[in-house]
Amino acid sequence: MNKEVMISVKGIHFDASSGDDNIEVFLPGQYYKRGDSHYLVYEEILDSSKSTCKNMIKFNNKSMTLSKKGAINTSMIFDLDKKNLTNYATPYGSIMIGLDTHSIKLTETDTDINLKINYSLDVNYEFLTNCNISITASNNADIVM
Repeated sequence: MNKEVMISVKGIHFDASSGDDNIEVFLPGQYYKRGDSHYLVYEEILDSSKSTCKNMIKFNNKSMTLSKKGAINTSMIFDLDKKNLTNYATPYGSIMIGLDTHSIKLTETDTDINLKINYSLDVNYEFLTNCNISITASNNADIVM
């Protein structure tokens, strides 16, 4: 896989009262691999105020760490069959997030890499929802929309 990639991050949150909530973003970024770990680095604009956040995703077939620095600061750790707590700091205040990872599936080809994670999300020590996240990095220009 080449260093320059298009990254798709798709999140699905399941809420019994309001149904599914889907979010998907497409961003240019960089990919590299060191040892058994894959890395994606990209920058995102968070809102109309043009606040930015630099993101790094480190992952393998057993775990993923999403580190955000900028308008949002956090290090979210997804370990298979383990619950992790982290502080999620935003310009509006901080919240405690719990991530209980149920499954991780990593697939890769010469031009694409895909990571799917199923997890439960707690906010301030209370269960909020079940979630899926799918992250794809591709050298194929057709990934965009």
